[in-house]
Amino acid sequence: MDVASGKAGTARKEFARMLEDCKAHKIEIILTKNISRFGRDTVEILEALNQLKVLGVRVIFDGEHLDTANTNTDVIISVTEAIAQAENESRSENIKLGIKQQVADGSSKLYDRKCYGYSHDAGGCLIIDDTEAKNVRLIFDLYLHGKSIIGVVKELEQRGIKSPSGKDKWCKRSIDVMLSLEKYTGTVRLLDSGNHEI
Repeated sequence: MDVASGKAGTARKEFARMLEDCKAHKIEIILTKNISRFGRDTVEILEALNQLKVLGVRVIFDGEHLDTANTNTDVIISVTEAIAQAENESRSENIKLGIKQQVADGSSKLYDRKCYGYSHDAGGCLIIDDTEAKNVRLIFDLYLHGKSIIGVVKELEQRGIKSPSGKDKWCKRSIDVMLSLEKYTGTVRLLDSGNHEI
């Protein structure tokens, strides 16, 4: 039995259900593609394997050619998982370095993510959408002349201007995001997952 990715919440529910089936003696052998798909980290993997060992359930990791029916598997799995984690961290670092390099040389496509008021040309670059851009200018103009966000929303709806999703009603959040979006001021900042500037 393959335990899906081992990363998503739904996979964790299935993992818990599998353990319950093992406790109910419905499963005798678990076959999984590799260690990284079995659990999120070494501690979780070893805890699960110890629990399954007590229940007499055999686990086979096809990719690593490991079988808990063999002796010293815990040690081998611990070392293999540590190597896998180190590889993942190295891969993650390489991806971050690649993104930084693309940002530095101007080849990053992160600049070209579409937002209201822009569309993509045939080459995938951002170009101004004249109709939407007129609405963006109106939103900024209304706000700079003292209209609140709710006031801007009401004005847009009274004028029959459709929202970015094509609806008659505008969401306050859409206006708030638009007013703070740096692309509209001619500046783009790229942040990593820790909100550090790239």
